[in-house]
Amino acid sequence: MKQNDRAFRRFVELLDQRQVRHDPTIDIREHVLARRTHKIGVGYINDNLTRFFGANLRRLFPAAVGVDDSAFAKSRDFLISGSIYRDPEHSHKGGVRALDAMPEGTDPIFFEAGFVATSHSWAHSFKEGNASYACLGYVYDDIAYYFMADYPNRLIHRLNSDRELSDAERARARGLIDRLVERRISKYNAQPMEAPTLPEGYDRAVLVCDQAFADASTVYGKLTESDFERMLIAALTENPDAQVIVKTHPDSSWEKGKRSGYYTHLETTGRIVVLRDPVNPYTIFDMVDTVYVGTSQMGLEALFAGKKVVTFGAPFYGGWGLTDDRQAIPHRHRSRTLEDIFHAFYIWYTIYHVPGCAVPSQVEDALDYIETHRPFPLPPTQAELDTPPKVSVIIPVHGVEAYIEDCIASVQAQTLREIEILPVNDVTPDNAQAIIDRLAKADPRIKPIVLDENVGQGFARNIAIDQAKGDFIWFIDGDDWMPNPEALETLVAVAEANGSDMVRGKKAAEAVFAKNGEYIYDRPDASEANFDQQIDRTTYAETPRILRNRHFWTWLYRRDWLNEIEGRFVTTQWEERAFLVRALTNARVLSLTTCPTTTYRIRPASTARRKRGPKDFDRMFMNFETTLQALGDHGARDRTSPLRPHLAFHMSQYIDHMILTEPYAYYQEMGGDAFQTFLDRVRGTLESYDFRAGDYDATSTERRVQHNRAGAFQLAIAALRAGRPDLLDAAVNLRPIPQDELYEVYRQAPETPDDSDLQAALNHYARNGLVKTQAGRAPKPGKRPRIVVHIGATKTGSTFLQHLMETNRPALMRDGVWYPEVGLFWQRVRPHKQAGHSEFTRNAVRNEPGLRAHIEHGLALMGERIHTIVLSSEAFFLQENAYQIANYFADYDVEMVVYLRRQDEWANAQYAEFVAGGAVGRVDGSFAEWLTTPETIARLDYAANIERWAEVIGKNKVKVRLFDKRAFEGGDLLADFAKVTDLPVLLDLPQPDALQANSARLSTAHVELVRMYNAREFRNRDAYFTFIETVTTGFQKFRADRGLQMGRPRFLTEELAETLMRNARDTNAAIARTYFGREDGVLFDGEAQRPPAQDDALHAGEFALVAAAYDAAKPEDVVDTGVPDRLTQRATGPRVVNYGHFGWRLWLLTPIFETLYVKRAMPEVLPAFRREPADFARENWAQYTPFRIGLLYPNTPALGGFKVWVPIIRTALKLTGNTGMIPALERDPIAFMRASPSKPGRILSRIVFPRGEIR
Repeated sequence: MKQNDRAFRRFVELLDQRQVRHDPTIDIREHVLARRTHKIGVGYINDNLTRFFGANLRRLFPAAVGVDDSAFAKSRDFLISGSIYRDPEHSHKGGVRALDAMPEGTDPIFFEAGFVATSHSWAHSFKEGNASYACLGYVYDDIAYYFMADYPNRLIHRLNSDRELSDAERARARGLIDRLVERRISKYNAQPMEAPTLPEGYDRAVLVCDQAFADASTVYGKLTESDFERMLIAALTENPDAQVIVKTHPDSSWEKGKRSGYYTHLETTGRIVVLRDPVNPYTIFDMVDTVYVGTSQMGLEALFAGKKVVTFGAPFYGGWGLTDDRQAIPHRHRSRTLEDIFHAFYIWYTIYHVPGCAVPSQVEDALDYIETHRPFPLPPTQAELDTPPKVSVIIPVHGVEAYIEDCIASVQAQTLREIEILPVNDVTPDNAQAIIDRLAKADPRIKPIVLDENVGQGFARNIAIDQAKGDFIWFIDGDDWMPNPEALETLVAVAEANGSDMVRGKKAAEAVFAKNGEYIYDRPDASEANFDQQIDRTTYAETPRILRNRHFWTWLYRRDWLNEIEGRFVTTQWEERAFLVRALTNARVLSLTTCPTTTYRIRPASTARRKRGPKDFDRMFMNFETTLQALGDHGARDRTSPLRPHLAFHMSQYIDHMILTEPYAYYQEMGGDAFQTFLDRVRGTLESYDFRAGDYDATSTERRVQHNRAGAFQLAIAALRAGRPDLLDAAVNLRPIPQDELYEVYRQAPETPDDSDLQAALNHYARNGLVKTQAGRAPKPGKRPRIVVHIGATKTGSTFLQHLMETNRPALMRDGVWYPEVGLFWQRVRPHKQAGHSEFTRNAVRNEPGLRAHIEHGLALMGERIHTIVLSSEAFFLQENAYQIANYFADYDVEMVVYLRRQDEWANAQYAEFVAGGAVGRVDGSFAEWLTTPETIARLDYAANIERWAEVIGKNKVKVRLFDKRAFEGGDLLADFAKVTDLPVLLDLPQPDALQANSARLSTAHVELVRMYNAREFRNRDAYFTFIETVTTGFQKFRADRGLQMGRPRFLTEELAETLMRNARDTNAAIARTYFGREDGVLFDGEAQRPPAQDDALHAGEFALVAAAYDAAKPEDVVDTGVPDRLTQRATGPRVVNYGHFGWRLWLLTPIFETLYVKRAMPEVLPAFRREPADFARENWAQYTPFRIGLLYPNTPALGGFKVWVPIIRTALKLTGNTGMIPALERDPIAFMRASPSKPGRILSRIVFPRGEIR
């Protein structure tokens, strides 16, 4: 209240003082433009200047700051908008804050929106948060607002002056007036063009314009409630033969319940017709001959339209001899023409800043922008109607009354005017048809189709296709819309230029709405990133990225061709895929564009989000079966077909939709014959196309992260084909496989391809936590097998050997060799990067019984057929305590096998692995620094490591081999390993592919580049591993694509290599004598392998690649300076998250959600949920229940109204001599207070800022 009082007094003083003290020679336009580069404090909050109605203002004033900015008071100049009243309820809040914050003695400039203000309206801009709706130009005045009748302003002074327009200026003004009228451009343009339907029986009509109650233009325009009453009476009495149309202010419709007018209470009665819905003013002007206004701008537009205008207030355009004024309007000293008034206000007084145009812009630029972007276009001309349609736009209509007008309006707004719009009323239960009929009355291009019975949206589209006349067909659903008015014109041009059967446009966005219809936000569809490049001519087989296309309605179809291939929808709903794939496989020429087309509305009540039943599932079956049939008809059954990958993609999604969503759960609950019939139908489809577990395409189901990492899809496919519903259910629910059931499958040698697939899929799935150790105490084995522990040094073929035994586990078990399925480590996001059985070391050191119990239960289940257990890991070489595995299995005959390479070669390879191989303990120090670490020094002493093992198992059980082809059995590592372990069965196994062999390498320069990034912060460990994978594969591809070699990493100088080998001479000699019988003490013969010199120069594209990879992996609060070195500044730190007052949503909701949902449904995500519950909920659940998540975890600023404490705390800091802390306070007040070193300070922070948790 006090703030408003201060602002009101200051506001009145400014108005009064400026009437007597102002420089009459100032040209306000030049005065304002001279301040463009100044720091300008604006009476809008920063959010308005960024996202809402004021978003264009910084085009004119780049240094503008909002009233909520801490730097506002330090601005050089100030702009204030809105009037201030004694009653704070009616005062402009931004104006109050601005006047209160401005230093004494400042001289602010008043500003208001101009009269060609926006392509939409201020209300739409704030409601939808769309910056493209922002104001295109403002009027400025240093004396008073233009609507203040008792305070003559710069506009009135100019009109009272003796200045006359030149012939050119007058002609320009007249031309623009005519354009406004002809093109029906108004102040607010989010108003339909179609004429309202009026009662018949009157030869003429007059218009009475309502205004928002207590609006500044009425208060300062000398209007009262009684004036509006007098105006309506005058309209009735002066026009006894006329219908009286009362048009309410559009704000009353757009801001329902918030802004009422003087005539809001009226109802249509007698001669009075009340129009409440928005409608373009010029449409009404066509129906009337006289317009009655208070001070409404519609009076000026009515003058433009050649209507008689009667004023009851004192508008700025009144009193110049153009209007019938019913009260004396002060400060008018001459007459003016309509061109004079237009030029003064629209050309001189208003300064425009139109997107995409020079600034200051011209009024013509604003008109161009409005015509291009307004949601309601002009009605078509007769010439346009007479031209055959280029495009038939088909819109199924059922239950979309709330959205259909916006949908159709966006199609009408297309710059391609030669279209026909075919809304198909599929027996809609609402009033949508009345809206369609009203729109069709004004636009003959709209040709409604009304069905007698509900057939479903797929068949409804078919009926429209049959009736379409356009050269092309475009589909859009009735609740979506086309934000880009040039979309159809662009797509048609591409189609005609390339002879395309289909042309793709991009999905513009996904607009998320709450259950109550409230807009929440726009989000991009991630799959659209695959379509950022235009391709003029291609085919489905040639361009696999088309598989990433999600919708049939992003394509323009050539109608004749669509009829030729009999392209129709085969189901009523869930109909997209079959129609689209049939079209794609038949298309002779496809074109892909980057043109944004349709915005997809996400709403909880839509067809795609309602609960599904058996009819839906049958349609889903038909949809997929028809899709696969279309691919099969074009040869995709043949494994060599270029369309085989396309079939794999769709078949993988078929399994996802049928097995991991409602159909499986529904039929499983039904059980009996219904469930078996369901399984048989899915299996029959798999068999029909010879689709096996190995054909599964994980890229088609990327959202199923946990199932993909577990190999659950492959198991589901194999289990379906093998007739194992128990294993299918385990895969669906990510349930561990009991040991006894697992080994029962492994015991049987596969007799059919389906048997082989099942074993392979089960072998991949049933590992670590997804195999369940038998319950109870394991019986002691009768005959204990030997245990071979392979400790693989880096780059000695360990990964190859591990993958060999891993992938052949069932076959090895049948031959008595067990490569255990537990104790394994691999990187979740890089499954080919594994560390073998590294977890055995931790269990051994801690003497945890879990892994040992699993081994003993397994031996009991498999009888005495197991004679050898093999444990292998590179980590065993690096882990100082790995030898305790022998103690862990003290009752067993333990052997150890190690392959050694020269210390200089090992150090070179191990350093590259630690830096750029995605090691868990990444290294960011130089090679020289790393060599001096105690861990590295210890690892270079091979003898000490070997001796630790020998002390436990005996020297005779230690098998030391050299990693040197010259020393291998038959010159082959596998043959050598098979001989030294006495496991010849290994030689008969299928060998792993190249990716599993882990042979990728980077050059020295590339490793160094990665090292510089290792010093930075990453979002989490998986993000780091993903970064490494992206970078290493990206570097390899970059070089291969350009024919560039990738050199080998080499960090050693000759001197350093000699030093390393000299330091290891004695320990190496001990190994040579003990394990190789070489009395000369020579362990490694010959010289080290030196990679040839190569050009390792990095290219700019490689720097860009690693920077982009880091950008995707960094924490959200890290500022990437783009300088890849260890001295990069990091802006990491805790952030403030709003969990409600005193964090109640954190300490109350989090445990509830853990109990009720997270633990039950997704235990694997529990750590991520606990780390930041609000972020997790918004990221994973908001797309399904946006309104509920918005209530539970509202994404609102924590500071809010509590920012009133900031100036008080700032003053306290000044008084206590702590001015150096003020920047930290202003940067983040809550974090500043929460970080108080004293307990009383932290308690105080909770009192003044009760919201906001440091996370």
